[in-house]
Amino acid sequence: MSRRPRLILSRQALAQNYQYLSSVAGEAECAASIKADAYGLGIEFVAPVLWEAGCKTYFVAYFEEALALRELLCDATIYVFHGFDRGNFDIAKAARIWPVINLSEEALIPKIEQLNPAVHVDTGMRRLGIPQYEMDRILDLVERSKPSLLMSHLAKADEPDSTDNMTQLERFNSIRNQLGDACPYSSLANTAGILLGPPFHFELVRPGIGLYGGSPDPNDPKGFKPVVTWQAQVMELQEVAMGESVGYGGAFLAPHALKLATIGIGYADGYHRVLGGQGELAIDGQICPIVGRVSMDLVTLDVSAISNIKKGTWVEIIGPIISIDTVAVKANTIGYELLTRLGPRMERVVV
Repeated sequence: MSRRPRLILSRQALAQNYQYLSSVAGEAECAASIKADAYGLGIEFVAPVLWEAGCKTYFVAYFEEALALRELLCDATIYVFHGFDRGNFDIAKAARIWPVINLSEEALIPKIEQLNPAVHVDTGMRRLGIPQYEMDRILDLVERSKPSLLMSHLAKADEPDSTDNMTQLERFNSIRNQLGDACPYSSLANTAGILLGPPFHFELVRPGIGLYGGSPDPNDPKGFKPVVTWQAQVMELQEVAMGESVGYGGAFLAPHALKLATIGIGYADGYHRVLGGQGELAIDGQICPIVGRVSMDLVTLDVSAISNIKKGTWVEIIGPIISIDTVAVKANTIGYELLTRLGPRMERVVV
């Protein structure tokens, strides 16, 4: 009987990625974005490892994520990107969970200054944050809320040659200058922003994808270590004659005699259906192409070049041979989406 597909999660790689980003950030504090259950890898695994590696400040998207994180890390500083409902004021204060203010109206919440909020200003992303042209509101908001952090977000940090990066940097510096002595601790850079260099670092950086082994540039791993190795087992081996079809719809016709392996992984586990006929998996370091469609629980590989394969052999889907970004490019997506769509039924092994 075959086992479920599994995720092997490396404490060492996660810690090394944090320490690498922290070293690049220089004197800036290196925080961590662990929203979406730590990009799909699980906060129960990620948060304690990062804490031991030296990370003291964390960002999540929702208030409920912050409460779960507080259960794991009693002394961490925790910010909530999406703010929170004012009905949660007392809970937030007791749990020391700090909201990110994205709208000037949020500064009107009574005693908001007691929550050490961050203030998010929009310098070009045009998604969340108070726009620069509302500088009077920003000044009033900072006066009212006494924020612990001023932050913005780069729209094109993964395009280092884009002039938009410098435009956003100039806007952020302009806001800081207008705040003068009232300007708090400041943060602009995500993973890609850290790699843009010291002018983008300010007092705090907040990497996400780089912590988990993904790179802002899918063609350059930038020294990030793979934190997750995704594996599944060979469930069946068979010989297929020339001209025979494989899988749903007979989408693949064997051009000659082939040896095929059926692998216990599918789109229910987060392996994108679009990878049928173009994805690749690795067996003992050798790359094998997927033939036919990706099913809910299964894919089929051409293993004609593999001599020592048998039922139960573990196959790499993502890992040291096939990176997150390699798979993402083939699936016409990004590593972020791959990680956050990892299915819940897989076994997770922490090493």
